Amino acid sequence: MSKAADYTNEAQQRLLKVVMLLGEDVITGLAPAQIAKALNVPASYVTRDLDNLKTAGWAVYQEETGRWLLGTKPGALGVNVMSSIDRATRKVEEARNRFSRSN
Repeated sequence: MSKAADYTNEAQQRLLKVVMLLGEDVITGLAPAQIAKALNVPASYVTRDLDNLKTAGWAVYQEETGRWLLGTKPGALGVNVMSSIDRATRKVEEARNRFSRSN
């Protein structure tokens, strides 16, 4: 029996953790040192991660404070997910109504 492949990538997992951390404080944001400490990783990892998230629109740097905030992409994703659920709900209700009508 073959062993299942492990496709888990440490850097990708860390990016997701950074996003989750940024989501915990969307008003004041977090300093890179806070993120590095929370994830127990070198500051250079966090610098690279935040730059990648900024490029993708998932993080925003605040020049005035030196802190990072959650970008607009995660919020847009949440809105899209809820819209998709609403569309599916409407389709289910249409089907339910179609089958529950008495002829």
